[in-house]
Amino acid sequence: MLATIASFQMVDKVNEKLPKESQFAQLGWYWAKTLRLHREYNRLYPSGQLSRKVRVLVGLMFTSLLICAWGFGFFGK
Repeated sequence: MLATIASFQMVDKVNEKLPKESQFAQLGWYWAKTLRLHREYNRLYPSGQLSRKVRVLVGLMFTSLLICAWGFGFFGK
């Protein structure tokens, strides 16, 4: 949930600097659109921290998912 909030913050910051026809919509996310958002954010905010924050939070999410799956015995015999 924190990664989603940080992503929406990224969208807001990028949309502030893009022309109306190039702005990102809040809904309808897919892989290519997410990659474009990160490229635009890094281009507009070279020293920005939100991109790194999103990557760290997504990594923590998947790590937590794997730990929970292991705890429930998903990887057991």
